[in-house]
Amino acid sequence: MAYLSRKTESSLDKLRRESTHVRDYLLRIEGQDCLALVSALRPFDNKPFDYEDEGKNQTFSDDEVNELSRAFQEAYDNALATVDTYTLNEVLSGRSPHRSKHHTLSSPLLAIIGFVLVVGAFHFSYWSNRATFVIQEAQEFVKFDHFGAMMQLVELENYFAQSAGDTPNGDLEPQLVYLEQFSALKTQYHSEELLPQRMHELREDFNPITKWRSAAQDRYCGTDSAWAPFLACPEISDIQTVHMRTDNLPDDPAAALEGSAIDSSFRESLSQIARIELATMQAAGREASSTYAQSRYSVIARMQELQERLNIVHLWALPIIYGALGSIVYCMWRILNTNVSALSLSYSVLRTVFAGLAALTFSMLLVPSNILTLTVDLNRPLIYLLSFIFGYSIEAFVNTLNMINTYASANLQARKRKTG
Repeated sequence: MAYLSRKTESSLDKLRRESTHVRDYLLRIEGQDCLALVSALRPFDNKPFDYEDEGKNQTFSDDEVNELSRAFQEAYDNALATVDTYTLNEVLSGRSPHRSKHHTLSSPLLAIIGFVLVVGAFHFSYWSNRATFVIQEAQEFVKFDHFGAMMQLVELENYFAQSAGDTPNGDLEPQLVYLEQFSALKTQYHSEELLPQRMHELREDFNPITKWRSAAQDRYCGTDSAWAPFLACPEISDIQTVHMRTDNLPDDPAAALEGSAIDSSFRESLSQIARIELATMQAAGREASSTYAQSRYSVIARMQELQERLNIVHLWALPIIYGALGSIVYCMWRILNTNVSALSLSYSVLRTVFAGLAALTFSMLLVPSNILTLTVDLNRPLIYLLSFIFGYSIEAFVNTLNMINTYASANLQARKRKTG
């Protein structure tokens, strides 16, 4: 029999207390074998400690103490295969997840953060889809051979004028070409009228806070609402509508060439081009109030700006949001799962921030390198998925990096020269 001092008795009490907590916890976990720990604790359950007299000591056999220590270590090691260390540390401290769940404050806050992240992911995904379609339309608008189409219409009109007295031969191809070119110009002028406004709206909708503020200003400014003083309502003179228009075209496009040394036939050709352009604008339901070249340059500038913001969304915003959302889902799962301990609020927030930064680093390395698929556009959904997965299991990602670092450090260390 071993004679235990007061100090040894305190250490043994800690071992027995932690062993009891682990046993009670593992008995509730499916697939966990803790019979050895239950058997080793039985003598200690039958011999409670008595501390009424400080000089009074309790005796236990060496075999009982060693068996309890061995069974506890074996049960702890086996539990690490299925239970995380955070939960086991909480269990050892007496805060088993089956007894209490400390998530009164963290649960609603995590739910709010998760809702904000979902709204942010929806906003930027929807914005990127709209911007992608508008950029495609702008690219088609810029590539269109505007003046070539008008010159072809002039040539066809001259052809029709020259062949007006000829006998019809049944060849409708010139008429079809004329109608196709005229329809293409109508579509182009219609896009010229709508594209700048759509691109301006996308630019304003990029920031969801600014979008909400603009919507609130439109609704509450000029009213007696309590929100009006906080919205920085603009003055009436500051509210302007965005237009892409300059001076009107002259009634006689060739009048500006009067008095010059240019040949009259050339002035007639310019007049025909201007007349066809004006007629096509009117057929498209558009006022002839801006030159096509100015609209084209403006569309190019706004298209480049939208492309830059689209790259920010794809490379930064959405990976960060999906990485943080994966971490929030994991933290909320721990709250709902009664077999694991819920993370503290500070730990959950720190973990979410770290997951967002890890997802950002991951996307900035893989998207430009283009090693996952053939094109960057096809990379993006996969990057978002991997960002969510790494945010959900950020500990596994960090452990993998630590293993790689440990392996590399061990193999790169200088080795001693063998002697003899």
